[in-house]
Amino acid sequence: MTRLHAVPGTNSRVAVDNVVVPGETVEMKLARAKGYPYPRPNTSFLFINSDTAGGEGQGEVFLFDNEQWRGQQHMPHIRGRCGTQAADFAVARGVDLSRLAGQKMWPVLAIGSNAGPEQLRRKYPAADFPGAVIAVIQIQLHGFDVVYTPYLASYGSCTATLEASPGTCVSIFITYLTEPLMERMHATEGGYNLTRLGGLHVEVAPHGGGGKSSSSNGGSSSGDGTSKGVSSSNGQSGKHAASGGKAGAFEVVDTVYQYNHKLGCINLPLRLPGSSQEQRQQQDGGAECSPVAIAEIPAVGRAFPAATQPQMLAALREALGGSVNSSNNDNGNGQGEGEGGDGDVTAPLQPIDLDAVGMPEAQAGLDQWILRMVGDQGLRQAVCERLAGHARPFTHSQSELMVTL
Repeated sequence: MTRLHAVPGTNSRVAVDNVVVPGETVEMKLARAKGYPYPRPNTSFLFINSDTAGGEGQGEVFLFDNEQWRGQQHMPHIRGRCGTQAADFAVARGVDLSRLAGQKMWPVLAIGSNAGPEQLRRKYPAADFPGAVIAVIQIQLHGFDVVYTPYLASYGSCTATLEASPGTCVSIFITYLTEPLMERMHATEGGYNLTRLGGLHVEVAPHGGGGKSSSSNGGSSSGDGTSKGVSSSNGQSGKHAASGGKAGAFEVVDTVYQYNHKLGCINLPLRLPGSSQEQRQQQDGGAECSPVAIAEIPAVGRAFPAATQPQMLAALREALGGSVNSSNNDNGNGQGEGEGGDGDVTAPLQPIDLDAVGMPEAQAGLDQWILRMVGDQGLRQAVCERLAGHARPFTHSQSELMVTL
């Protein structure tokens, strides 16, 4: 297997670690925090930065139906939903797609924000990455779900990671990244490790049973030479996570790369009288603990309770119980407004009701809480320490650690 050599920080053109948005207003900060994992198309797409002077055309999206995907070599020949061929769309922006045909591209799952054009524009500004092209291909991943981490990002969102969930099929994406783009992705994934996951069932570019068969092209490489190409002629590729219908796929692969959170997912104490024993363990005096799926990510056969981002942030605020302090206190008495006063990072989280925290009354004051998390690094770190005490480590028998970030 080819080893990945890209490491954070070797590209001096861009900042390492968090993505900073210059001139971000309060409204923009709140929208960014509560909007995670951000809107994404309902099909595959190419993310293309203009290669013209100044890199003015930033992160344009070229949508195409999944059955158009024939692998990296065929990328210039894709016909988009706009009726234009991908090569012509790219040339109009100073980009030659044919140059990508022979380049190494790493297949990396995009389970959260990395599938959203909005986030890709933040991570790959055209001024720093002129001519960048990322194929963002819709997939169906069986046996896993996309769940929340025990972590709040510097921009205020509770972020995503994978967790095994037998019987679940989740609709997510693969991003195909060249090494310079992979290097940049490393720099923005603090708190995560790059892993190589094997033994999977991943349907790449799924489409309806009436879609075109890809059997005539003999399959496609996934980018690292280790994945199995299986044509859609088998006709039994599973269900669309978005629609529940029977689907075919361009290929079925068993190995991909993935940024998984170092601590795994949050195992949140919930009041869930109807949840199954397999989904939880008993802890904190009988509270029922469970991973929480990200409701914005479509899935069928979902076993975990799900929450939207605003709902999850409200749940965390309530579960924390206002018992962490700020290191940069606004009122000077060692106690941030509405944050409590004991600062005990070992205190267990309080059980919460996911349905209740979605009600308008539970959302009251949430914006102020988010802004405190964004504006006070010490407070956010203390919160993350509390959440870390409720982490459920990721376990997958065929998971290989590639890069610690």
